Amino acid sequence: MNETPLEDQVHDALHRRADGVQRAPFDVGDVRTRARRIQRRRALAAGAAVAAVLAIAVPVGLTMVGQAQRSDVPPAPQPPPAIASGTVRVDARSAPVEDGPEVPMINVVEPTFLVGDEAIPLPEAYDSLVAYRDGWLATVNVEGDQTVQVLDSDFQEVDGDGRPTTGLTVSADESRIAWAEYDGTRWVVVDRATDGSREDRRTELPAGPEDASVTTVGFVSDTEVLASLTDPDDYSQTTFVADGTGAADLPGIVRPWASSATTGMAVGVTRVKADSSSCSSVVDARSRTGEPLWSTCDHTLVSFSPDGSYVVGFSSYLDANGSPTLAILDADTGEVLLDFDLVGPRQGIRGIHEVAWEDDDSMLATLVSGAGQYVVRLGLDGTVGRIDVDLSGIDPSLVPIKFAASQAGT
Repeated sequence: MNETPLEDQVHDALHRRADGVQRAPFDVGDVRTRARRIQRRRALAAGAAVAAVLAIAVPVGLTMVGQAQRSDVPPAPQPPPAIASGTVRVDARSAPVEDGPEVPMINVVEPTFLVGDEAIPLPEAYDSLVAYRDGWLATVNVEGDQTVQVLDSDFQEVDGDGRPTTGLTVSADESRIAWAEYDGTRWVVVDRATDGSREDRRTELPAGPEDASVTTVGFVSDTEVLASLTDPDDYSQTTFVADGTGAADLPGIVRPWASSATTGMAVGVTRVKADSSSCSSVVDARSRTGEPLWSTCDHTLVSFSPDGSYVVGFSSYLDANGSPTLAILDADTGEVLLDFDLVGPRQGIRGIHEVAWEDDDSMLATLVSGAGQYVVRLGLDGTVGRIDVDLSGIDPSLVPIKFAASQAGT
């Protein structure tokens, strides 16, 4: 299937970068402290995620291997978080300022790592940055190519083979990192535990050129990664699932956007219409049939909530300015539950570029409104807040803030 200029524009819009801002006064000790905090938070999140998966394993039909604990009282099902209804107007200029982001972000104007209320200066502008063991895993641009580097807690490189990559993908519980790298002969999908507790799962694809680029998209299960391969001749994309032993095609999706390891579902563009708008579907990535659970031509489906209950929908037509709207849809039925509409000055650009979930109840979004750049927090209860990041004077055609690792929908 052919990838159209729509997908090219969307891809470029979500991954541009710029130059300029101010460093915060943090030293190496602060960086080490931040790394340890992130490691502790990730360990707690991973434990909670395991408990949640075990709680829903039987109802969703997953097969458990080995002896399971038995109980006469079945666990109570956990309801999805309460959600508002109707339309919420998002005006970043007047939104109340809230606490800093729980999802790490990178200011690529002057390299800074932002998480919570801390801003840690970086030695260079990383494309992706994820806490890994006692340090970090990063991708950095080297002479036009992104490469994977292992860094210590002071951001000093301890390992890096210079293999080209297309960026890092982190799981919702931050326990796994995936990426694709080119070894000189073929692309390889790598699935690594962030605590270093197991060997990497490496899926080698057939030999091919480097410009047949492979991009990881998300996680389908405890062992499977959703990814896509771009044909360098006609720019069509093939969506597939890799598990460390091989890769299986997932038909029907032109451009994959996200997946849920909790439910095994994936979302992506299935058709681009003559007016450059698109249609999207939710499909079962574990079954590999490509048959849609449901479809829509009103939204571009881009991200699952961490528990898989909801899907984020951008507008069906996307250009370099992003999406002027954001909808929350029921992941099982496709029903639109909540709409966020951008408002701003009459003249100028308005669009959301990226989203990343902080938890099951809220997400962050980077957006431009008029001549201003903002990061906002959107709650499922209909609340809107603004993250206090100084982006004044930045060209609105540039995107200075990016999330530190790709989540679904980025």
